[in-house]
Amino acid sequence: MKSDLNREPTTSAPICWQREAPSACLRLERSAGEAHVFPYQHFVTASLSRIDDSEVLRLSFSSHDVEIAGRNLRPLLLAVQDFAVKWIRAIPARYHALANSKNGVVVSIRVEEAK
Repeated sequence: MKSDLNREPTTSAPICWQREAPSACLRLERSAGEAHVFPYQHFVTASLSRIDDSEVLRLSFSSHDVEIAGRNLRPLLLAVQDFAVKWIRAIPARYHALANSKNGVVVSIRVEEAK
């Protein structure tokens, strides 16, 4: 049995999304313990906008609109374009300071019924 005393401290934030092609559905895990699954068949559009040091990725499905806030989300947008994202999750607030600017960081996910 290994001791935790010899373990290196974690210095990076958890992974926020997984690329896996082909993927039939996209699973979104919100920080509140809530999860949604959307079939890519119902995907309508996506857009990425930058506001100061953060970015917002908007995904529209036939029945819901999704807003993902974070940093360095362009690789995530490109993976969505290929229908190749299996899941996305927001990292807990305690990891925000550890988030490396090179890696995509999802700070929050908002899901609403489409109007």
